[in-house]
Amino acid sequence: MPRIIVAEISSDEQRALALDVWRAANAARRRTATEARIRRVREKLGSAELALLAHYGTRPAGMLVAETYLVDGVPLPGYGHISMVFVDPAVWGSHVGTEMIRDLQSRGWEGLSVWTRTDNRRAQRLYERTGFTDTNNRSILHDGDEIMQLAWARE
Repeated sequence: MPRIIVAEISSDEQRALALDVWRAANAARRRTATEARIRRVREKLGSAELALLAHYGTRPAGMLVAETYLVDGVPLPGYGHISMVFVDPAVWGSHVGTEMIRDLQSRGWEGLSVWTRTDNRRAQRLYERTGFTDTNNRSILHDGDEIMQLAWARE
């Protein structure tokens, strides 16, 4: 089994690799990537407080973007929010996502939150495996999909 290496994104080349991972994951989920959405993800990767790129062996395999958690627009010190996690479908099941979350959890935040679609069981299993629990908060996206919030707290 190849080694999984997670590192902070610090170059345009790494951002391009992360965008490629995002595109592959979206294609596997049959979600159309509009030019506006591609631009938004590219911007998010360029301005992220923390962006991680995972390699499975030499293959770029996962990307994660996190930021300080905001309550009504005000930063909550010590708490983070995961805004994006994507794993290349070619390596689904290889624990790339788990390694990225574990790396994030080791960075000192006391708690983390994340939203995911209620029909995304793969993501829910990832978050449950890494200690997240369902907050029972739900919302509806502009496309009508229901999303759920999960949270993790350092013990």
